[in-house]
Amino acid sequence: MVRYSVIVNGKRFDVEVEELSSNRFKVVVNGKEEEIELFEERRAVEAKEKVEAPVSAGKAEGGEVKAEMSGSVVRILVKEGEAVKKGQPVLILEAMKMENEVVSPADGIVESIEVREGDKVQAGDVLIRIRAEGGGSPAEKPKAVEGDGTQVKAEMAGTIVRIVKKEGEAVKSGEAVVILEAMKMENEISSPVDGVVSKVYVKEGDKVQAGDVLFSVS
Repeated sequence: MVRYSVIVNGKRFDVEVEELSSNRFKVVVNGKEEEIELFEERRAVEAKEKVEAPVSAGKAEGGEVKAEMSGSVVRILVKEGEAVKKGQPVLILEAMKMENEVVSPADGIVESIEVREGDKVQAGDVLIRIRAEGGGSPAEKPKAVEGDGTQVKAEMAGTIVRIVKKEGEAVKSGEAVVILEAMKMENEISSPVDGVVSKVYVKEGDKVQAGDVLFSVS
């Protein structure tokens, strides 16, 4: 059973999701229980780059192509050094009994391939790195390092809509630090422990991927 606290149109909902089978789930929203069934469909998963802007001049932005869900690498469609276009499939990832096309987020050059066919990957793992056309490397957000305290990561891809706690502020276990909008819902990302917000790695408006570190508490 996975529990979420989400905000929709300013209202807070407590949501519980329990997997009954490979495609059936029990969902409880504020005590009201429903069963839902998911049907298979082939869909393209477009990886979003974890960057804000390229350092060098150029229209395209390169970045890291990350897995948005756990799965197995079925097929790699490009080679290192190969030119790719935005939206071009670069890898096939099998997840939830479906083959999903993972595409390039920008025009550029395949700088490195971090996986091999048959590899098992987790949400947030880097699959391929794309270098923006025009040379140079993209500017990255601050990276989390060991010793920063208890790190809290995004469990899904989304957009940071509000920073509730600033660096240096005291926080209680279960208290919201960041509001993440995902799947058209606002989700409170809470501190897992009592402490002080030692570092916030994101800004309002940032796009994040599953597995990205949002903040740390010490």
